[in-house]
Amino acid sequence: MKIVTYNIQFGLGKDGRFDPERIASDVDGADIIALQEVERYWKRSGNVDQPARLGQILDRYYWAYGPYFDVDASTPQLDGTIKNVRRQFGNMILSKTPILSTRLFPLPKSALRQRHNMVVGVFEGVVKLQNDGAMRIYNAHLGARSQHDRIVQINAIRDTIRRAPAEGGAWTGDLAHSLWEHHGHTLWEEDATPPPMPESFVLLGDFNLEPKDPEYDHLVGPKDGDLGRLSSTEEFVDTWVAAGHDEDEGVTFFADPSESDAKGMRLDYAFVDQSMEKRVLGAWIDEAAQGSDHQPYWLDLDYAPYD
Repeated sequence: MKIVTYNIQFGLGKDGRFDPERIASDVDGADIIALQEVERYWKRSGNVDQPARLGQILDRYYWAYGPYFDVDASTPQLDGTIKNVRRQFGNMILSKTPILSTRLFPLPKSALRQRHNMVVGVFEGVVKLQNDGAMRIYNAHLGARSQHDRIVQINAIRDTIRRAPAEGGAWTGDLAHSLWEHHGHTLWEEDATPPPMPESFVLLGDFNLEPKDPEYDHLVGPKDGDLGRLSSTEEFVDTWVAAGHDEDEGVTFFADPSESDAKGMRLDYAFVDQSMEKRVLGAWIDEAAQGSDHQPYWLDLDYAPYD
C-alpha cells in the first residue's frame, strides 16, 4: 500500500501558478492521499472549490474534506436573498477504497497578538481495506507560529488517537435491539451496521517542526546520549527513520525557494505505532514535484488494500 502526504499550499506552485491538475498528477497512483492546505472560495485561488475540483480530476478515488478554518463569505443579492458561501481551509483525504467515516478535530491554539495564528486541525478517516478490515488515517496540520501550541496540539492528537478505539465508530450499539425497545421505530434503520474504529492507524501531515526541535521529542521520545531515542509505547514511530533514513536527512520544504542558499527542512511526516513499525517497507520524498512549496512524502506499507 502506498500512502502520500502533501501540503499543497492551496495549489500555488513554485512558479507562482495555481494548478490543481499538477497537484493531482503529483499524488495520483497512491492508495491513500492526505492533502493539507486545501481551500474553498478564496479570492487568491480564484474562488474555486478545490476539494470538489481535485475530486473531479482524481475521479477514481473516494474523497472527504475536513475544513478546520471556516468563516463567512456570503453576499446579499439584489433581490434580498443571501448567497451563502463559506470560505474554508483544511485537510483532504482521498482513497481508492471507501472512506467509511470521518471526524474533524480542531486543535488548541493561542490568541497571539504579534503574529497571525489561524486555527488548525486533524482530520480522521476510517478507510476500508479489503484484505485487512480497516485502518484509521489521521491527516494533521500543526500551527506554524508557536512552539508551545505545537506541543499542546501533539498531546491533543495523541489523546484523540488513543481514545478512538474505545469510543467506537461513528455510532455503536445493537440497532435491532433499539428498534424493539422503541416499538419498531425505523428512522435509523439505514444505519444498521456500525462502521469500525480499528486499532491500526497512520498519522500524516505537515507538523511545522524539524527533528532537531523539542516538539519532535514529544512525538517519538527524547534522546538519551548514546542510547538514542527512548521511546515508550506512548510515542509514535517516524516512518522515515523506520525505513532506514537518518532523522536529520531529507527535505520536504524550502524556507525560500527563490534564494540560492535556501534552507531545506523536513516538516512533513508519517507516523505509526510500534505494532505497525515492521509494516514499513519504504519511504521517499518526491523532490521533483513543483506544485507547492512543500514536497510530497511517500510511504510504502505491506498492506494489500484492494487486490
